[in-house]
Amino acid sequence: NSLSGAYELGYTYENNVLTWKPANRTIKFTGTTVNGWQNSNTAPYSANKTDDTGTGHASLGNYYNWTVAIASNNSSSLTQDTLSDISKNPKNSICPKGWRLPTISSESETIAGSTNEFGRLNYLYNNNLTTTNIGLINVPLYFNKPGWVGSGSALTLLNEEGYYWSSSYASNNGYNLTIENSNVKPKNPYTRNDGFSLRCLAR
Repeated sequence: NSLSGAYELGYTYENNVLTWKPANRTIKFTGTTVNGWQNSNTAPYSANKTDDTGTGHASLGNYYNWTVAIASNNSSSLTQDTLSDISKNPKNSICPKGWRLPTISSESETIAGSTNEFGRLNYLYNNNLTTTNIGLINVPLYFNKPGWVGSGSALTLLNEEGYYWSSSYASNNGYNLTIENSNVKPKNPYTRNDGFSLRCLAR
């Protein structure tokens, strides 16, 4: 949707269709050792497990830094807080056509029309409770807890916590939904360097 700012690098038009071709920085790993990941806002990194069907790619999906999530080859120039104005959020993402990343704002997650979409989801399916996650990890949503990856060369908190990127950011942080063993945090800031999961919304 945009060819300006942080989105410019890596985009091409082919038959009037916008495509994004990231640098080849996909890390394939087995077990919990993730060799080759670098914490970076200026380079897109992704990772996926290749072993054990129950704990591998088929079950856990991929891990993306925020730069990849917004389909950029360099997100470092994005520094303006968007929590008060989500219209400034990146318009691009690696979600399939017709889908987008959720938004997170400073608005209450309980009010109608709030742009804190993870908060609204938690309110609808979890009765807005932050002391349990059962409404998000069970039917019909089935959010899982694949942990996260980073430059520490280890898959961290596998089956204990789940992190899902939004398109919202502030300073050096991307905002995410964090699902812990029992708690839910619908508006959680983390460095954009880390490798988290995605759950896209229909436009």
